[in-house]
Amino acid sequence: MITLAPTVTLWDAGEFITAAKVLGVPHPPGTPLFVLFGHVWADVVRIGSYAWRTNLMSACFSAAGAGCYFLVAHRLLVGESRWLRTGGAAAAALLSAFVFTHWQNSNETEVYTVATFSIAAICWLVVRWRDLRASGNGRATHLLLLIIYLAALSVGNHLLALLAGPAVVLFIAYTLHAVPSADPASRRMEWAEWGAVTALWLALVAVGLGSTSLLILGGVMLAGTLVWCLVAGSRAFPFVAIAIAAVGVSIYAFLYIRSGLQPRLDEADPETWRNLLAVIRREQFGSRGILDNPMFSPGPDNPGRTVAMFGQQLVNFFQYCSWQWARALPIPAMVSIALVFVTLGSLGFLFASGQDRGIVVLLGALWLITGLGLVIYMNFKAGFSLFWDKYPSMDQHEVRERDYFFVVSFQVWGMFAAFGLVGLIRMFAHTVSAQRAIAAVAALIVVVPFAANFTAASRRHGADAYAARDFAYNLLQSVEPYGVLFGFGDNDTFPVWYLQEVEGVRQDVTQINLSLANLDWYLRQLAHQPTRPFEPARAPARYRALAPPQPPTGAPLRLSDQEIERLQPVQMRDDGLFRADKFELTVRKGQVLRTADQVILFTIASYLPENRPVTFGVSSGRGAWLGLDAHEVFQGLVFKVVPRADTVRRYVRGIQGTMVDSARTRLLVDSMFQWGKMFETDSLELEPAAQQVATSFSVPFLELGNAAAVRGTKDQALAYFRRGYHLNPSTALADVIRRLQTEGLEALPRR
Repeated sequence: MITLAPTVTLWDAGEFITAAKVLGVPHPPGTPLFVLFGHVWADVVRIGSYAWRTNLMSACFSAAGAGCYFLVAHRLLVGESRWLRTGGAAAAALLSAFVFTHWQNSNETEVYTVATFSIAAICWLVVRWRDLRASGNGRATHLLLLIIYLAALSVGNHLLALLAGPAVVLFIAYTLHAVPSADPASRRMEWAEWGAVTALWLALVAVGLGSTSLLILGGVMLAGTLVWCLVAGSRAFPFVAIAIAAVGVSIYAFLYIRSGLQPRLDEADPETWRNLLAVIRREQFGSRGILDNPMFSPGPDNPGRTVAMFGQQLVNFFQYCSWQWARALPIPAMVSIALVFVTLGSLGFLFASGQDRGIVVLLGALWLITGLGLVIYMNFKAGFSLFWDKYPSMDQHEVRERDYFFVVSFQVWGMFAAFGLVGLIRMFAHTVSAQRAIAAVAALIVVVPFAANFTAASRRHGADAYAARDFAYNLLQSVEPYGVLFGFGDNDTFPVWYLQEVEGVRQDVTQINLSLANLDWYLRQLAHQPTRPFEPARAPARYRALAPPQPPTGAPLRLSDQEIERLQPVQMRDDGLFRADKFELTVRKGQVLRTADQVILFTIASYLPENRPVTFGVSSGRGAWLGLDAHEVFQGLVFKVVPRADTVRRYVRGIQGTMVDSARTRLLVDSMFQWGKMFETDSLELEPAAQQVATSFSVPFLELGNAAAVRGTKDQALAYFRRGYHLNPSTALADVIRRLQTEGLEALPRR
């Protein structure tokens, strides 16, 4: 618990916490099970902040999954002495829980620990099925039905859980083959039921992917197994199994029902059957085939996946494997420890094969499918931290590290490593005292991932613990009341949703995500939702001292549904001039105005005549592609659109090429912004997404340092430049600071 994130984290967590709070619909495929879990959990477990509660839920699912793996390992070690059996099972649970990626997932509100718990629970249930079957207990079949229900229900959380299917099917087949029933009729019935489970699992995969062709194939196989079961004498099982699977999958009805009630978060608007299918199929994100080159759009012009590219993907996978055991240590130590665990896992596989070949089939198939199998299927671009010499463009890389997709394979290898330790104890210790001495050494090895991953996996103690929340807070406070804030990516959108909907901060600001602004459903929602009031009591003291502005009437986007339907990308045939009150913008011949660009221009036309702020977040691109730089003033963390940006008022020319409102930026930076733990250490060591936040945080300090230098205030310029350097160190800035210290303001270039 001590490593739980105290608040929202970057990437999808802000969206999921928001969805849980408002019972909304997050990005496709909607994850209805996770949303309902989060909503109920946070209402029942009223401890700490809302975000801390949902983070706690992830931790508890992680712990429950480790408990299930303990039971599986305990069953495999059934022939060992009591202390070795219990200790080995505990080692397997701990090593599965504290691999780096899984531990990191356990500290934030994400779908992955619910998915990994589902897989662990299914593994334990199928092992229990084998034991009940061997004892002649007629309720063994009930466990198969429970497994089917868990698998079907898990479709509503994440498809990762369905990857347990092939392993379960292989385990059942191995069991039926290795220990056949003495009664020929029972053998026929068990194999027929195995066929039904296999076909039903394929159908669940088809439902989860929204694949019509796969669903037809699964349906045909299911029909065939129905006949097989009836002929074999199992008349109830297939029909009950189908009914139970349907009940589990029906969790998706939540999206249809809840979307029709227009929640604040309603991605892809699945209130119609067509939209619901689009959400399940993830049509918003497009598709990528396993033979495609992932750096190009799918289709006939795609150059195809090469052997060299597959080799690079394998390198990326093994890089992620090396992170799992000692992520916080320097690379040489991290790799050395990883090699130790590779060796232990290999020994553990051999040892476990001699103990219980059936469980090895289960875990081995699970490791293969969730590891190398996913490398083949997911077909990722180059990893975020690799191959920049070959692929220099950001578009050629994944936007973040994708290690979380392979998390189950890392957990399973941790279990095999624990079995390897048990095997070594058996091999080298021939007396009880020697066994316990070696077990003490093994215990030290077991705690290595906990100790060597702690600072890397913890989301509470690092400088970036509050990065997501503070970034959202500072963005919102940069916008004056009743303004619009244009954003672009997940990390400048989801934390803002969280802050507004969960904590109720600055709900008067309308955020428009420019990635989504090309989609009609998103624009319709903006056009139908009223602007919410500015609440001085929830704003910083500086805002409370001002007279509250007059609230506007109507929706943030004043377009009808018919006008939104007519919005299409447009290429200008001639030069033109866009006017909005005193604002003028030249639009050049041949320029393509996407739907999102037209939304920007329409917003400017609607807001500026009413003196309402139109702003772009610091990481949104500031509309530079439209030529807006000449009409923008930087303040805090946003660029504000103004009719004329010049030095006649209090503005100075900034280092980003736009004017800077240094007075308001200074007020925001010094009196209103929140910095969390960013300035509590002498130097920052941040993961890439948090470093991007720190880079954004550095921009106002650099602008204020530049403004102070322009005005001849050396000490103030140095102070701001040093804070900017702390957040985003660079050789160029270090040189500026050195020259400013030694040579004074005259050493700086004149603008």
